[in-house]
Amino acid sequence: MNGTIGGEFAAFLDAYDWSSPWRAEREESGMNNTTRMIYAGDERYVLRVYDNHRDEAIVRVEHAVLLALIGQDMDIRVPEPVRNQGGSTVTQGPEGKLAALYRYIEGRRPSPDNPAHIRGLGEAASKLSSRLAAAQIDVKPLYDAYYRFEETHRAMTNERLAELAHTLRLPDAESEQVEAMVRLRAELRLAANRAAKLPHQWIHGDIVFTNSVAAADRIVGLLDFEFATVDVRAMELAVVLAEFPGPDAGTALNRIGLFCEGYGEGVRLGTEEADMLPALMQMRMMDVFLHFAGRLADGVDVPEVWRGQIERTSFVCGWIERNRLELNRIFRETLT
Repeated sequence: MNGTIGGEFAAFLDAYDWSSPWRAEREESGMNNTTRMIYAGDERYVLRVYDNHRDEAIVRVEHAVLLALIGQDMDIRVPEPVRNQGGSTVTQGPEGKLAALYRYIEGRRPSPDNPAHIRGLGEAASKLSSRLAAAQIDVKPLYDAYYRFEETHRAMTNERLAELAHTLRLPDAESEQVEAMVRLRAELRLAANRAAKLPHQWIHGDIVFTNSVAAADRIVGLLDFEFATVDVRAMELAVVLAEFPGPDAGTALNRIGLFCEGYGEGVRLGTEEADMLPALMQMRMMDVFLHFAGRLADGVDVPEVWRGQIERTSFVCGWIERNRLELNRIFRETLT
């Protein structure tokens, strides 16, 4: 028997074997997907409905990475996909939407205001990086490496960006931010050539506080492997580090130092990897900037979404430039 709350998810949940009636509750949901907490007797699960694509191959790559990690000895938990009645970890709804059911990882979201959580997230990222480097993952990644932003977003030429900015009638300050990102783009093309020569491996690709789970002061789980791909090893750090810049540079640099101390406990980078981290952080932001420009051009997002990304990405990239010397010192001292 199905639960009465969240019955609209029955098309997905009826594909699984249940020992008790299920109940779906709205608790938390990500930006790209709809999630529901599923209660069945004493068991808890998370149903994830993929809203941003209907490509089963993408989900299967994600699950291949997760299943390779679950078989390893790792004290950081990752989502465990549940097989449906057909033996698959991917379930398709009647309208073509895809979903997956995962066993629940007990805990709560960590806080960037808690130093133990910041350092712990660094430790968790290094443990995951080590396991991913050793894992046997026999699938081809479907997402490009972040440093290949030009290939990923080839349709978003500088001319197309200028057209979008003109169509939106952006105020002078935002137009200048777009122009600054275009200038930075030319510099990052050269840096991307150097990045291509750095050590590569599978990475999570989206380790942030909202994609992790804490118990007290410990980070106990990492979630949302949808963007897992093969990239520069150091890009795993760059993605997280790009989240820290804020108006108080001292606070941001302190948090970056804590995270890197935690990461450096488990994985040491080469000098060239550490020195390229500021540029890798900017490449991550450039990828975000171009991604949301493309979504606007395709009519997926309203203009306010890209305008918010213009402000954030230009701020972060400028912040990195202003603090590059201190960042390089932190990275050398904690990571090499």
